[in-house]
Amino acid sequence: MDEPFALFHEEQRFRQWWVWLIILVGVSRAWYIWWRSLRTPAEMDSTARLIVWGVWLGVGVILPLLFASMRLVTQVRHDGVYLRFVPFHWRWVQIDVAHIKGVRAREYNPLLEYGGWGIRYGVQGKAYTVSGKQGVELEFADGRTLLIGSQKAEELAQRILDILPQR
Repeated sequence: MDEPFALFHEEQRFRQWWVWLIILVGVSRAWYIWWRSLRTPAEMDSTARLIVWGVWLGVGVILPLLFASMRLVTQVRHDGVYLRFVPFHWRWVQIDVAHIKGVRAREYNPLLEYGGWGIRYGVQGKAYTVSGKQGVELEFADGRTLLIGSQKAEELAQRILDILPQR
């Protein structure tokens, strides 16, 4: 849902085809094993059946629903930058403008710099990314950095610069 006073709003989802291929393979296998267990009930004891149902529920149902619901929502409001990595953040993560020392749009390598996508901690600092290799790096007064992945990195950087107090 858009915040009525957002100067910038972006929602991103996982778009990497290979991630979805891996999920599809795992999901297909879980569904196949579950289907086979229904057709041969006499060959399985209750413990094995329980394991099959647990794997089917976890890998075949919950995992694809989780990935389908994941998204990174980024907003710039007058008082700060707000992030939500749905469904993991139930509330907005607010970054107060008073703590931001520098802002720059940049290209990055998600695997080499942060070890992948998602909420990541790497040598470069913390990152919120879901796809692509463009982002905005925030530098804080204490020296820490935060990278926010964005398909609109230049616009995001400019909106953040617009709300920073003149120093």
